[in-house]
Amino acid sequence: MSVASSPLTDLYLPIRDDLAVVERIFDEEIASDWDFINGLCNNVRSYRGKMLRPAMLLLAGKATGELSNAHHTLAAVVEMVHMATLVHDDVLDEAAERRRRPTIASIAGNTAAVLLGDHLISHAFHLCSSLQSQYASRRIGATTNTVCEGELLQNHHRGDIKLTEETYFEIIRRKTGALTAVSAELGAKFAGAGDGVVRSLFSYGMSAGVAFQIIDDVLDMP
Repeated sequence: MSVASSPLTDLYLPIRDDLAVVERIFDEEIASDWDFINGLCNNVRSYRGKMLRPAMLLLAGKATGELSNAHHTLAAVVEMVHMATLVHDDVLDEAAERRRRPTIASIAGNTAAVLLGDHLISHAFHLCSSLQSQYASRRIGATTNTVCEGELLQNHHRGDIKLTEETYFEIIRRKTGALTAVSAELGAKFAGAGDGVVRSLFSYGMSAGVAFQIIDDVLDMP
C-alpha cells in the first residue's frame, strides 16, 4: 500500500500486516472466471488510496480489543462498498480519470461501469454473509441505504447555486460520513467493546468522514 504522508504511514504501522490481509481477501473475493471481468477489477484496484475505511475499522478494533478474522473480512467489505461508490460516482460525474488513471467508465463505457459497481456491492454482501453474526450485514445494509440516499440527494441538488449549508452537510454525512462511521463502529463491536464505546466510535467515524469530505471538496475547487 502506498501512502502519501509520513504521519499517515506511522498511524497505519500497527495495522500494516492486517491491511495486507485485507487486500488479499478483497482480491480473492472479486476474482472471476472471466478474464475481461478480472481486467476491469484490476483497474478498480488502482483506486486504492489511503484505505481510510478499512484502516478506521482495524484501528478501532485494535484500540478497543483484539483483531480477529472477522475484522479482516469486514475491512474488505467496507472497502468494496467504497470502491463501488467510486465507480458509480465516475459515471455520474462523467470523469475520465481517477488518481491519474482512466476510470472504468472511460475504459469500458458507462454500462460496464454501473454493472461493475453492482458487482462489487454484490460481492461485499456475499463476503459479509460469511460471518456467523448478522449484525454486520444489517449495519452494512443500512449504511448502503444511507449512502444511496446521499447520492440521490446530491444528484437532486446538482447545479443548485442555492444549496444551503444544512443540505450540504446532510449530503456528506450520508454520502461519506456514514460508511466511515460504521467502519469505526464495526471495528469496536467485533472487538467486544461495550455499547457506549461502540456509539462513541460511530460518532468519531462520522466526524472524521465529514471532515475528510470537506477537505476533498475544497481540493476539488478550481
